[in-house]
Amino acid sequence: MGKAKKNRTKMHVTAPKPRDDKVMDQAMDKVEIVDQALTEGETMFSLAQPFKLPENLFKNVKIGKEALQLQKLPDFDAKSTITNKSLKGLQLRKKDKRKLRHELWNQKVNAIQEAKKKEKEKKQRQKTPVVGDIGSLVEALPTLELLMKGSPVSANKESERNRKPKGIDKEKKRKQQALQDISLFQQVLKHPAFQENPTATITEHLHNKLKQEEMMDL
Repeated sequence: MGKAKKNRTKMHVTAPKPRDDKVMDQAMDKVEIVDQALTEGETMFSLAQPFKLPENLFKNVKIGKEALQLQKLPDFDAKSTITNKSLKGLQLRKKDKRKLRHELWNQKVNAIQEAKKKEKEKKQRQKTPVVGDIGSLVEALPTLELLMKGSPVSANKESERNRKPKGIDKEKKRKQQALQDISLFQQVLKHPAFQENPTATITEHLHNKLKQEEMMDL
């Protein structure tokens, strides 16, 4: 059985209708007016003098050498994380580069967290009523190892080795010692020399204490 064909109707664009003579005359007048305005504008533009820039445009502008120096970034910003361009010269696999970038990122995050932790501990120490903030003094003090390097070693090393270890004191004696230390510490805080320069006062006290111990050993 053959296909059933369907007759299709062709759609044509309608022919333009003839315009009236009046409409055509009005359109032509508008075109002439526009042409006349364009020609007048061109003549005015051609008659105008061209704009000239002054010879010494930057005559009164003064820029010093300091202003031309490059801006230096801070240390933590200059040492930014490694990018693909910085790792281009290294003969590393893609996996190793990703691992290296991850480790550097962890180091940066840990440094920020450590700084926040120290700031928090400092604020907590400042809130204590008696002691106050001693963390800065502890950091400024030299360690015992540095102080002991300059001190002469005693000749009786064998006697020090054979010396018996000191036993632990009783609880009552330890409490008394703690109370004495607290009262002594409060007196030190109220001392005018400590209030004026605490670091120098503590350093001088440690030197005197070491000299006293050396004299006792001799």
